[in-house]
Amino acid sequence: GVHVKEYKNHLIPSIRRQLEHATTCAFDNNNNNGTRKELIIGTSCHSLESAMRSYQLSPRGPDYLFVGTSYLTQSHPEKDSVDQLEGPTLPGRVRRKLHRVYEDSVREGVSSINSETAISEPTEPLSAPPIILAIGGIDECNCREPVAEFGADGVATIRTVMQSPDPREAVRRMKKAMQQIQVDDDNESGTNELSETK
Repeated sequence: GVHVKEYKNHLIPSIRRQLEHATTCAFDNNNNNGTRKELIIGTSCHSLESAMRSYQLSPRGPDYLFVGTSYLTQSHPEKDSVDQLEGPTLPGRVRRKLHRVYEDSVREGVSSINSETAISEPTEPLSAPPIILAIGGIDECNCREPVAEFGADGVATIRTVMQSPDPREAVRRMKKAMQQIQVDDDNESGTNELSETK
């Protein structure tokens, strides 16, 4: 997979074509018995507008979006107070917006403006929305909030895992924290099943 910087996310369709061509050639040359892996291309966004721009790329936008900055983090030292952050609510808001746009495109069809003729032309419905992952200052104490409370599909983290003496255990604790919320929610609604987190 490839992660494309936010300011270069307009290149995702071109990058996807180049990688698909390169992997197809390599796959054909190696005779891998039909075990070709799908490419995963993602980018970051820090606003609803940026998320929409990358999602509406044609013919296909990113497979995932890192959405943040959710909490204070050393990765963005320029954001040194909570009011400078996008916060843990943005990933869920992005997810809801992209899903609404997708559902509308399927239900009603989408029109685009031809830049040469300035005439609205019908296009194919958008591809399914990307996976939305909250990022920025995510740790085992706050990882559940963007997902369980605000609707992100999941979380992404760097320091919490990479600087842990036991990265596998750090991931296990984060998964458990997110699953515990699901158990609590299920118990409140009279269900004792443990559901998969998003």
